[in-house]
Amino acid sequence: MMTYREFFIARDPLITMLKEGVPPIVRVFGVPFDATSTYRPGSRFGANAIREAFMNIEVYSTMLGIDLEDLSIEDLGNLRYTTSIDQMVYSVEKVVYELIHEGKAFAMLGGEHTATFGACSAMPKDSALIVFDAHLDLRDSFADLKLSHATFLRRLLEKKDAQNTIIIGSRAASSEEWRMADKIGLTIISADSLYALKNPQKLLKDFISDFEKVYISIDLDVLDPAYAPAVGNPEPIGISTRQLLEFLYTLKGKEIIGFDIMELSPPYDNGSTACVAAKLLAELTCLTYLGKVKNMEI
Repeated sequence: MMTYREFFIARDPLITMLKEGVPPIVRVFGVPFDATSTYRPGSRFGANAIREAFMNIEVYSTMLGIDLEDLSIEDLGNLRYTTSIDQMVYSVEKVVYELIHEGKAFAMLGGEHTATFGACSAMPKDSALIVFDAHLDLRDSFADLKLSHATFLRRLLEKKDAQNTIIIGSRAASSEEWRMADKIGLTIISADSLYALKNPQKLLKDFISDFEKVYISIDLDVLDPAYAPAVGNPEPIGISTRQLLEFLYTLKGKEIIGFDIMELSPPYDNGSTACVAAKLLAELTCLTYLGKVKNMEI
């Protein structure tokens, strides 16, 4: 029986929406961590800003024909705050491993992109990693740190197969990073190629054709600052929100085991970047639902 406090007290800013008899499509959790940020800190406040925006946008997807108001989402809250990168990564990995092995898709809200290292460390080996990012994040070290938002993908690819990873929208990296990407055969759809190709989404569709399960990681700086100004490391000449969504829609029918939306820095926002992030959360949740339906998981 529901208690009065459960009935009358809203757990803001949690975005839990539960429909009777409808299991949650995703379990949401936030990672309030930005201890390695090197330019514009504040992403530790990002998860709650995305939640607030999510509660104030329409969640019916006209492109996918899915209304999230008819479905269930469970918000688990934020991880315990820490400034220890080892503790944060450990916590993320354990939570994600637990959710995956319970067969539950998840949405991780950042927080800086380093948290993706923890999440991907718990991914099944046969899953594809799709990264949307302005940067390659392949430095061996940065600011005296071996693991940070600028090095996490290098650390990850030291333990994971690069052939399972694709990066989309990259346009900013050191010469060493570009050489390394070429050396290990990392698949990249650069921002330049997006404008040069007639149908760049086909490259992603071809890449994921060999995979049943996918994990999507979005660093919001993949977008041009005109669309997402409030990020930790903005980079000009990025892609548009529409282009990003067109890539995501190519994943329709795929089993999405998890996704993350990272690097929103609310101190630099007027609310527009949070709304973009909330829109991505909504559309990715709809895509996760469609993947579950196709694979008859619900």
